[in-house]
Amino acid sequence: MWAGLYWSASTAKAGAIKIRPPGRRGYVTVQPGDVAVRELPLGPVYQAYADISELVAASRRNGTWWAADAPLEEGVSRHAGWSLLVIVTDPAEPYSQAVVLDAAAVVGGAARRLRLPLGGLSPAATPARVELVTWEGDADLGGDKVSLGSGALTPANGDRDPANVFDESSSGAAEMTFGVDVDTVSAELGVDPGLTIATDKDVVLFGAAALSVRARS
Repeated sequence: MWAGLYWSASTAKAGAIKIRPPGRRGYVTVQPGDVAVRELPLGPVYQAYADISELVAASRRNGTWWAADAPLEEGVSRHAGWSLLVIVTDPAEPYSQAVVLDAAAVVGGAARRLRLPLGGLSPAATPARVELVTWEGDADLGGDKVSLGSGALTPANGDRDPANVFDESSSGAAEMTFGVDVDTVSAELGVDPGLTIATDKDVVLFGAAALSVRARS
């Protein structure tokens, strides 16, 4: 139904990225449709976005997607990464609603907490799943927490520490993904639902989140 490509790096100079779908020999150049530049303690970072729904729909093969040549700045404490968010219909899955949030917001330092309201999405006590994309997390700095309104949630990957969610791990990756976090959390929505991201020590760039809620009979 929809596919959004997000990429980020430690520089203010955003630009195109190259993508190779499964089964394709060459790369496709993707230009950003939107760019957000934010300031972190070690300098500027960007998040770029492009709608690649047509490219994903045209790829009829399962397999690994590859990305290359995202604009980046080399050096110590620099990051570069990408993530592909896809919304699909699947009768075998019990989810009936989905929403993508992509605030590109800095969390930490002066703003230790970010809350994105989800009111009206679904009634309270509805099971929900969130896929989070966050940039520039530090595995050695704890205090990173994610909530849907009912306390800190345990991520499904990495060290699975609810007090250090952004530990430089990504779903499906066996190794550390330095500066890139892709995490899955699940919980029931509260009476006043909202996605809350907080950090005590680290400073991260919240990139995007795909929230799916389960149908209620």
